[in-house]
Amino acid sequence: MLKALVSIPVCSAALAGILMLAGCSDSTPPPEAKTEAPKKPAVPDGPITALTAYYDLYKIARTIAPDLQAASITGNEVAGAKSGDGKYVQWTVVFVSASKRQASTFIYTTVAHDNLLKGANNSGSQPWGGATRDATPFSNGDFSVDSDAAYKAAADKAADWLAKNATKPVTTFALGQSAQLPAPMWYVMWGDKKAGGYAVYVNAATGKVFGK
Repeated sequence: MLKALVSIPVCSAALAGILMLAGCSDSTPPPEAKTEAPKKPAVPDGPITALTAYYDLYKIARTIAPDLQAASITGNEVAGAKSGDGKYVQWTVVFVSASKRQASTFIYTTVAHDNLLKGANNSGSQPWGGATRDATPFSNGDFSVDSDAAYKAAADKAADWLAKNATKPVTTFALGQSAQLPAPMWYVMWGDKKAGGYAVYVNAATGKVFGK
C-alpha cells in the first residue's frame, strides 16, 4: 500500500509535465496563414508619362549600386503606336554608378515589339567615364515635374510657332542635366533644329520654362 501511495504523486508530476509541453490543451492549433507572393504591377497599355516608367525601372536598377543616379530619360516613338502630349509608349532610362563607373540602359515599353518584352527590359551595361560639364547625372530628389506637365509648359511657350507649324512633330523629348543648368531640364524639340525647328527647356524641379 505504501508503494502505491508513493507512486501517485510521481505519476501526477509526469502527467503535468506532458500537459505543459502540449500547451495544457488537447485542441488542434489553427493552421498557419498562407502568405502569397506579391504580384507584379500590371503594365499599363498605351502611352504613359515618364515618371510612371522611371520609378518602375528604378526599383529594378537600384540593386546595381547604392550610388545609382539617372543620366537621361528619353521618350521613344514606336511604329504603329500613338504617342503625344508628353506621353510615350516607350521610355529609355540610362542609370549610372560612379563607384562602378558603369552606365546601364533600361527600357520600359507598354507594347511588345522587336526583341523587347512588354514592361521593363534591361539592355545591358557599359563603362562610364563619369560626369562631364555637358552631362551630369541627377538623383530622384532633383526633379518632380512629369513629362506631361513639361510638355504643356513647352507647348504654351511654343504656341505662336506651333500655330504656324501644326504639322511639325516632336522629334526629341528628353530629360537631362549639365553643369551649366540649375536643375535637370526637359528638352522638347519640334521639327528639325537645322531646318527651323523649335526647342524649349523646362525646369524639371519647378515646371517653369528655362530661359527666354
